[in-house]
Amino acid sequence: MPFAELNGNQIYYEVTGDGPETIVFSHGAFLDHTLWQPVVDLLSGEYRCITWDARGHGMSECNGPFDYYDLAADAVGLLDLVGAPNAVFVGMSQGGWISQRAALASPDRVRGLGLVGTSLPLLSEQETAGFTQLSQGWLGMGPVGPIADAIYGIQFSDVPFDGSRYRAAWQGKPPSAWSEVWTTILTKRDDITDRAKDITCPVIVVHGTVDAAFTVDSARAMAEAFPNNRGVTIVEGAPHAVALTHPHEVADALRSLGKSL
Repeated sequence: MPFAELNGNQIYYEVTGDGPETIVFSHGAFLDHTLWQPVVDLLSGEYRCITWDARGHGMSECNGPFDYYDLAADAVGLLDLVGAPNAVFVGMSQGGWISQRAALASPDRVRGLGLVGTSLPLLSEQETAGFTQLSQGWLGMGPVGPIADAIYGIQFSDVPFDGSRYRAAWQGKPPSAWSEVWTTILTKRDDITDRAKDITCPVIVVHGTVDAAFTVDSARAMAEAFPNNRGVTIVEGAPHAVALTHPHEVADALRSLGKSL
């Protein structure tokens, strides 16, 4: 299994396909690289696809505090490992926050952005309070019962999809192993709303109509913040984890981005 020593952590990653263009896929919080497998299965005949586990997720280490610029640096570091000068960066939820910061910190390495089920502004005070309460339960009692149900519901809403493997992964680690992940979500994300205009690469947005984390209206507003907005794909009936439940729609949107570069 491929691991890379990146910025003081062993990071798990996979490379699938050998197309002329590279896509780096970053997953959402509490998920892992397998989020993207259905999409990669559809695109690996056309693109070189890199998936990875962010620090503290899946099989990757977390050896201390981190922010989303640190994760962006990890993602860019994967390009160096495979010898790719640049790539399209695709991110779901937290992965979108990572990809946005990669575009700000390393614009020469980011050819385009695919923002899937994600957001631009900071969480509201009410959202932060709700997630803080969830984090306290998760870290105190573990991701079990209604605590696990709440996070599972955010990811999958009421869509008929079996995401039980993610629930098992949450419970497969000591609750304290997730502390840095929660700290980063709640306190380490800076407000880059005013800097969106500095992200000049092509950007597409993909969003589900039953996303329980962010609204369709917020997705449309996010797209408008980028000067090179190439459009919003709204996926009917899709939850936050739209890449798992509706991979064809996500893959088609990414193909359209690739053709426009």
